[in-house]
Amino acid sequence: MKYLHFKLALAISVVTTGVLASDVTVDSLSTSQIFKKAGENYASLITYSDEGKIATTVDGTILTTTFMTRLARPNFYLVEWQQNGDSVYSSQNAIAQAVWCSGTGDFLETGNGAQDEGSPDVALDLAASYSDEASTTIPMTFFKIPSGNGLDDSVSGERRQPDEKVGPFDCYVFSSESQGRTRTLWIGKEDFLIHQVQTVISSEAMQAAVAQVMEETPETTAFLHGFTSTETHTNIVINKPLARSDFIPAIPHFAPRYEDN
Repeated sequence: MKYLHFKLALAISVVTTGVLASDVTVDSLSTSQIFKKAGENYASLITYSDEGKIATTVDGTILTTTFMTRLARPNFYLVEWQQNGDSVYSSQNAIAQAVWCSGTGDFLETGNGAQDEGSPDVALDLAASYSDEASTTIPMTFFKIPSGNGLDDSVSGERRQPDEKVGPFDCYVFSSESQGRTRTLWIGKEDFLIHQVQTVISSEAMQAAVAQVMEETPETTAFLHGFTSTETHTNIVINKPLARSDFIPAIPHFAPRYEDN
């Protein structure tokens, strides 16, 4: 009986030690190691899809943008979005908009007809202001296009914050600050995928930027009291087979000029 008790205690000790060792291994990853693993993870994906929402607060007004993303190697992508209120960039908030490539061009549709922008870099970047950055964070990370919103090559400015949950997912949290702009990034501890990004721009930085663009004096921009945008990714699915037709937008006024073969 004593022998059984000893064996049981030994087994519990081994299991507990194993769990603790695993936890230490995961949590002891450095910032550069976490970003490297996340970058390698995105580079290894064949396909990626998600849904999400961006909540933007400007001077107390909350605007939301819902979006859907589909990506596939080598250069297929579709990002569709719709806003529910007047945007600082576009007043056509009731119209579903999209940027996509289904094999015959890199198109952007914001309500004025589909325009071929010539390359994924240009199309996704131009779509950023209309989509409140939904077209850049994950697509540019997936295709490794420098954007400043996803996983940058340099992590020297990233500061590790206490871990947090985004929905049910435990995440590493990092923040970086530059010229009044603070970005916080949530990376899943299990899947090493981006689950949330938040950008906060201080009142001073926002007033200075608007004054420079609009050629206004600081006094005329004093009413601006900062900007916060929180982009959350949900229903993430990786490596699911996708057809060419999955990259044609479901925009009512857009008529495809070709069919999936």
